Amino acid sequence: MKLNHYFQNMTNIVDSHCHLDFKDFSDDLDVVIKSANDVKVKHMLSISVNLKDFDKVHNIAKSYENVYCTTGIHPNNVPEDDTNKDSLFEKLRFNLDKNKVVGIGETGLDFFRNEDKRFDQIEYFDIHLKASGLLNYPTIVHTRNAENDTVNCINKAVDQYSSKGLIHCFTSTKDFAKKVLDKGFYISFSGIITFKKVDDLIDVVKYVPLDRILVETDAPYLAPVPFRGKRNEPSYVTHTLSKVAEIKNKNVEDMAHITTDNFFKLFSNLN
Repeated sequence: MKLNHYFQNMTNIVDSHCHLDFKDFSDDLDVVIKSANDVKVKHMLSISVNLKDFDKVHNIAKSYENVYCTTGIHPNNVPEDDTNKDSLFEKLRFNLDKNKVVGIGETGLDFFRNEDKRFDQIEYFDIHLKASGLLNYPTIVHTRNAENDTVNCINKAVDQYSSKGLIHCFTSTKDFAKKVLDKGFYISFSGIITFKKVDDLIDVVKYVPLDRILVETDAPYLAPVPFRGKRNEPSYVTHTLSKVAEIKNKNVEDMAHITTDNFFKLFSNLN
């Protein structure tokens, strides 16, 4: 594709959120990583969604020089009982001491699917955010139908622990964006911004300051146009980057520099 040819001569690009341990990549991960490298997607952050699969996520990060990973529990994976809650902070600390583990999460609140576990999700989210502040690692936040509680948790954690992080795959309102930006959080946009009828989201992209924007795939989900409906992969973040550049009236090269610099400012613990 012409776009891929263009990116071969660009600065390095970061896919700030993908799930390389998912079964969708079990047969061709080497090819997927090479395809990303070929279009200058030179850094990928593979996101943990539970503790039981952390070793798999971590082994992938150790196997590829340009892949890093996180540790945490997705809100939809918060357990039914409290057996993990009391030990969660120490488990996060233990994993964060490992090489190439650079962030906490994916954590957050999802009341669209699991509102009946609202209280448990908030408790687990609070622990992740506490770890972020006390251990000085950014938090990757998932939020769906839970804006007010998400803001409340972030406000409390930033004020008490100086927690930091980003809202991933942002699809919310400008008001919500303002509230999390005011607390020093970053905002990451996915291929959704290339879809039709997302004018409100495009307005948010226009609103977010250049020094707080990241791009991601959330692969294997949410493939951007022209791949919508297919398996997403890190190389496709170039299409999201191009759309952000268009919206912000920047050339793509500058936008690549900006989003890459933002990633490394936030994830300052890369090792």
